[in-house]
Amino acid sequence: SFFRQILCSCLFFSFFLEVSVTMATRSLDNLTPQSHVSLEMGPFTITPDSFLNMIQRKDRDAFNSMGGVEGIARALHTSLEEGPTEMAARSSVYGRNCLPEPEPVTLFKLIKEALEDLMLRMLIAAAILSIVFGMTLEDPKSGRVERETGWIEGTAILISVIVVVSVSAGNDYQKGKRFREMEKQQSVKFVDVIRDARKQTVEASDVQVGDIMLIEAGQTLCADGIYIDGQDVKVDESSATGESDLVKKNLQDDPFLLSGTNLNEGAGRMLIVGVGENSFSGKNTMDTRTEAAETPLQEKLALLADHIGKAGIAAAVLLVVVLSIKQGIRIAIGSASFSIVDFLDFLIVAITVIVVAIPEGLPLAVTIALAYGMKAMYSDNCLVRILASCETMGAATTICSDKTGTLTKNEMTVVQGWIAGVPFVLAETGIQPADNTVVVLRRDHPRPAGVDDSVLENLVWGISLNSTAEEKADSDGRTFWVGNKTEFGLLGFVKFMDYSFTERRESVSPENRRTFPFSSARKRMTTAVRTSTGAVLCYVKGASEMVLEDCRSVLRANGQEENMTEGDRVVAETWIQIMAEQGNRTLAIAYSYHSTEELPTEEPNGALILVAIVGIQDPIRPEVPKAVADCEGAGIIVRMVTGDNLQTAMAIANLCGIYNESRGDLAMLGVDFEKMMKTYPEKMRLQLPRLRVLARSSPSDKHLLVGALMDLGEVVGVTGDGTNDAPALKLANVGFAMRSGTDVAKGAAAMVLLDDNFATVVKAVMWGRSVNDNVRRFLQFQLTVNVCSVLLTFIGSVASESNTEPLKSVQLLWLNLIMDTLAALALATEQPSEELLERPPLPKHASLISPRMWVNIIGHAFYQLAVMLLALYYGHLVLGVEQDSLVHRTAVFNSFILIQVWNEFNARKLHEEVNVFSGLLRSQGHLLVTVVMLAFQFVAVQFGGSFMGTTPLTLEQWLGCSVLGAFSIPWGVLLRQIPVMDIAPKTVMPMGAETEQHGKFRVAGVDMVHRIRVARALTHYLEGGILGQSKTASVGRPSTAKKMQ
Repeated sequence: SFFRQILCSCLFFSFFLEVSVTMATRSLDNLTPQSHVSLEMGPFTITPDSFLNMIQRKDRDAFNSMGGVEGIARALHTSLEEGPTEMAARSSVYGRNCLPEPEPVTLFKLIKEALEDLMLRMLIAAAILSIVFGMTLEDPKSGRVERETGWIEGTAILISVIVVVSVSAGNDYQKGKRFREMEKQQSVKFVDVIRDARKQTVEASDVQVGDIMLIEAGQTLCADGIYIDGQDVKVDESSATGESDLVKKNLQDDPFLLSGTNLNEGAGRMLIVGVGENSFSGKNTMDTRTEAAETPLQEKLALLADHIGKAGIAAAVLLVVVLSIKQGIRIAIGSASFSIVDFLDFLIVAITVIVVAIPEGLPLAVTIALAYGMKAMYSDNCLVRILASCETMGAATTICSDKTGTLTKNEMTVVQGWIAGVPFVLAETGIQPADNTVVVLRRDHPRPAGVDDSVLENLVWGISLNSTAEEKADSDGRTFWVGNKTEFGLLGFVKFMDYSFTERRESVSPENRRTFPFSSARKRMTTAVRTSTGAVLCYVKGASEMVLEDCRSVLRANGQEENMTEGDRVVAETWIQIMAEQGNRTLAIAYSYHSTEELPTEEPNGALILVAIVGIQDPIRPEVPKAVADCEGAGIIVRMVTGDNLQTAMAIANLCGIYNESRGDLAMLGVDFEKMMKTYPEKMRLQLPRLRVLARSSPSDKHLLVGALMDLGEVVGVTGDGTNDAPALKLANVGFAMRSGTDVAKGAAAMVLLDDNFATVVKAVMWGRSVNDNVRRFLQFQLTVNVCSVLLTFIGSVASESNTEPLKSVQLLWLNLIMDTLAALALATEQPSEELLERPPLPKHASLISPRMWVNIIGHAFYQLAVMLLALYYGHLVLGVEQDSLVHRTAVFNSFILIQVWNEFNARKLHEEVNVFSGLLRSQGHLLVTVVMLAFQFVAVQFGGSFMGTTPLTLEQWLGCSVLGAFSIPWGVLLRQIPVMDIAPKTVMPMGAETEQHGKFRVAGVDMVHRIRVARALTHYLEGGILGQSKTASVGRPSTAKKMQ
């Protein structure tokens, strides 16, 4: 009765509590928006949810009801011209522009997850039963209950399980911590905003609602906003809507700017209305936040581990069945008495065999290798954004590289040119004047004699206004350029001639100027300017031959405009070719008169008046030729994809070592490549192996080239820095964006080159191959251990008269602990060497275990098995002790461990190397881990006692055990000399009769399909197929040289 009253009281109290909570919740839900505003919104009147709903739905009604962009600005207490002045209350209402970090996985949770492994649970249960039976049942061997020692084996197994779980969870915890640190480094971005009536550069995470943010082409929007004003702003919203068409932004049709979308064209200003979790991309990210997917290598290893685990389970089941049958026969004939302890021992041994057989160290090894590789690559100026790209880059067979800033220094300088018919060169640039008609410009005489000042003024105005680059000064007063590197060279030339481009820019107000940004399709940039007389001038700069095609007049040196004759055109084309052949990028500068006094809304297409052609030179990085040669030696073909004209591209590629006409390399224009791919795709694909240079290429040409190469089975790496490079970067197996590139390019790329240097791409290749090799090293070592330990346990237990296993369960777990964890740490952190670039890449679908590795695994496993069986049955004779005595069993255990330690050095070599110790000093981590392993083993043997089932060994006995292990080194050398067909062919396929003239064609390291296609290509080439007679191609387009002839 008393307990019934207590129960009723508890039920009534819980019912009352539930009703109270429900009523309170409903009361909170029924709060009016006005009361919500007065309580939490402070001075602001529009809630974060209202902004988010408007942005998500692109709700024009909501936008209009808020008063348009002016009304929203008033509600946010901000000025559309000067920005906000008070920032403190904003973040408390609208939040910060960052997402809450995912709750880090605690060490306790990782331990809990590790203990969910079925085999470990079975082992724990068996260990507990062992303790209980050992303390309560008679030992069949002694005939009495061994309470003093009966608990030791079970306790030792439990402690071993605890250590294994702790080490595994600790490694996972450190790995997660490392990746979180790297994600933080990747997330740092800067944007320009207007606050307190001045322009400020702030981190994207510091952007707040009410800020006026300046946006430009190539930028990924970091917050939601409302369009204020701008010029030709077009946004790629495919990531949000799935629609590939660019969306033009204006106040009339679509003023909504969504975070996470990419600004492809134009520039302007936006009012920030949503940040962090209250933004479009922030909400989507929080709704879809998941754990990172496994890389292909991790998936392959997980599958392999699963197969190995099943084989281990089969062996363990068979072992239990055989031992049980054998023990049953012994009991039946009276040579043994029945005891449940014996069968429990069989079960413990079987479970231990499964634990040892399952290579849980494989995922750990690949995790360590990838994490170590990512960290090392970051120190080598390569930031890895997508983990799988580490391993993919190791299989790269071709790299399509940009020229400017990647192969060159990206320090553009005008070195020569042609102004109104007067050629010139700048002194001290290494360019020699062709004859005495070429004017040499020097610091004391910076302007070409014979050219009227009005012509130079026209040129300077055109360069100053039709560019966006700026010269700024840091806190120490040192000046630096911000913007497009080509414009740096042009504006530097203006300064060299002693003109001020800033004065001219400041003299024209934004209302009297409209810029049409550089278009990769038209290869030009245009700025329309309303002059003081009311006339509109359009200044144009761009690719020389393309601008020249639209020129119908030319400005003479005396300042007169005249119709362009055919002779004028040929002279201009001649200078373009001369400058291009000297490795210069050529730009034409022109202007035109607009037909009306209104600024044009679309880029004008009228006839142009040519003012000048300038040659801009970008010096090649000194390390690039060697990097290209390293790629060639590694079986990787380097191709240059550039916007330069054909002559300039060929000259630069030749200096880099990419293009060699004498070996039959092919150079093409982008327009011709696209035409051939559309008209004769199969024929063009046959020529792709010869293609080294793609000039005057558009982003679509680059995308087309990457797709065609991937169709041939190539593993393609691509470099890019512009917004329009994003499709090719995303399509490629590995995309490399430049640190100086746009957010869009970096978002599409798998890696970011922090130094914008092609040599860093080669380092990425080396690290990619190193990651793959390190995983294979551990795999080779781990499988040897697994095969030998399972066979040894099975054979030793079955052959023993007393069914005694060769190694105790705790000893097998000890082996599993140090061989899985410490060996993974040693082999997965091997440093890469230049030797990695002396062999062809592995095919991307190659098996994890090569034929050479199988020879090493099987050979070493049977060597170890033979040595251990000899030690098990005859070792006592050498030691001078009784068979199966504690000293004998300890020596067997110690020998087995030391053999594995020695075999780690063998596992470092995957090919036919003889010296297993080469490069060891470079991998100091391996040496340190080996010392730690030996120290652990010394403690286990000398001080483990009954816990480990060992007794201290003498120095001579230690040396004897070590000698057995050391013999695995010469045995490994013999195994590596066995002839084996390797995965990737190391020979070069000859091209046939014409090869003697044009060099050899490399196909090493590609898959069989690619080799068949290459063979067909070569056959077609020898039969005089398409382009077979030409050394360079400019298909379907009359060349300048032909016109000159």
